[in-house]
Amino acid sequence: MKKCHTLLIALIGIASLASAETNALIEVKLFKNWLIKNECTFGNLAIKNTGEAPILLAKDAFDFDEGQLCFTKERSMRDRLYREVFSRGDGFFPLHAGETHVYEGCKFLFEFPPPFSEEMRFTVSVYLGNGFWLDSEPLNLKGVVPDSEEILATVNNKKRNINDLYKLVAVTYKDERWLYKKSTRSNTYFLVCPLSLTNKIRVEDYDDEEQFKIWDGEKFMIFHLTKSVLTEGPDENNVLGKWTRERKQRAEVDNAEVRRKKAEAEK
Repeated sequence: MKKCHTLLIALIGIASLASAETNALIEVKLFKNWLIKNECTFGNLAIKNTGEAPILLAKDAFDFDEGQLCFTKERSMRDRLYREVFSRGDGFFPLHAGETHVYEGCKFLFEFPPPFSEEMRFTVSVYLGNGFWLDSEPLNLKGVVPDSEEILATVNNKKRNINDLYKLVAVTYKDERWLYKKSTRSNTYFLVCPLSLTNKIRVEDYDDEEQFKIWDGEKFMIFHLTKSVLTEGPDENNVLGKWTRERKQRAEVDNAEVRRKKAEAEK
């Protein structure tokens, strides 16, 4: 299986907040550096507060996605959405200076989908309220024509009575093979996970009308259709879960050291 690509994006912003400098370093994790036409790619984030003042972030990953995370220049609705998240009460937490936060339970879609071309660039932004944004340097991805596309199964969400049918397809490009959920209505491809290059891929119904068992050779994954994520699977397929788990563990170690040093300095 092709080793996944990593794109690390430095996200830096400076503004006056509580009379202190506000900086953040954001790691943007993408799992490959190319897109096919109509593809919505995904990734995750690790946010480190490199400034002096706390940064308010949504506790829930879906709230963060809705109210603070943005990938386009169209920001007119973001302040309203941010205020809606803020109004829910205990919806934010302070990320203190030197500490890192990794979100779990949500895959972040990067553009939906981006305008397709041979070279694509877009910016990741985090909104901190009061018109203040932290902007990344542009991410650079290349648009490609796949070598092959294999339809594995046609599925739909019977539980929610959604009429849109989806095709589970295996797309191969050079020495990589990836699983996508493809909408038959909009023709949009939602990236799911990498697959082995040579194994036979099989799709079976699972014990939930929203979930399916996908076999990659002798190994299997549990795929949630509505969320477009794996709820179970080996690390070589469940790359989002593997990266999130390992990055969070590293963040917890680093945060413990930051707090230890802070406690010693305050004695």
